[in-house]
Amino acid sequence: MVYLDRYSEHGQVCRFCSLEINVAHLSVNCRRLSTALQILIYLPLTLATLSQRAFLLQSLFLTTHALIHGTMSLLWGSQALSVLQLPMHPFLLLLCFNIFSASPDPWIITIADWWGFLLTLSGPLFIVMEGMSSLLVVQKLGQEGKKLVSRGEAYQFGLLIATAVAYVASAWWMVDVSVKESKQFFNTDIDP
Repeated sequence: MVYLDRYSEHGQVCRFCSLEINVAHLSVNCRRLSTALQILIYLPLTLATLSQRAFLLQSLFLTTHALIHGTMSLLWGSQALSVLQLPMHPFLLLLCFNIFSASPDPWIITIADWWGFLLTLSGPLFIVMEGMSSLLVVQKLGQEGKKLVSRGEAYQFGLLIATAVAYVASAWWMVDVSVKESKQFFNTDIDP
């Protein structure tokens, strides 16, 4: 049973929490989430079942697909492209498995090795990009937190509890890791 009672200018509004629900945006976000989950599942699957070179080739396939898809989205601007993106990732996984089911051609191995070398060289760039994206996520969460806090005390209390849990979990993790590392450091045998 869906508890939507009135329409706003952006979509339907839930009776209980007064959140606006836009079905079109929900559909696009589900497609984006499924795409990200496919990438997060397929790359480790390739590494675990085949080899590092197969993993690098799958990474190259996904990168090439993302560049083509992004260029087409920029130039064409249609939402239909996101629907076409969903079957592409399983196809690329099957293609990579097919290539490495037998002994691959030497030029494929050379391409995978060069792609791995390029990824190794661009590591610092990825670190900077990860830091920038983390900063953007934290800023967006802060903005959304301010909106929730302005709604009432129940939201303030919920965010206070969630923040306290996050701080305690982070502190516990840091202490746990440092204790394990110090035990490992002091228990090593050092030959004179």
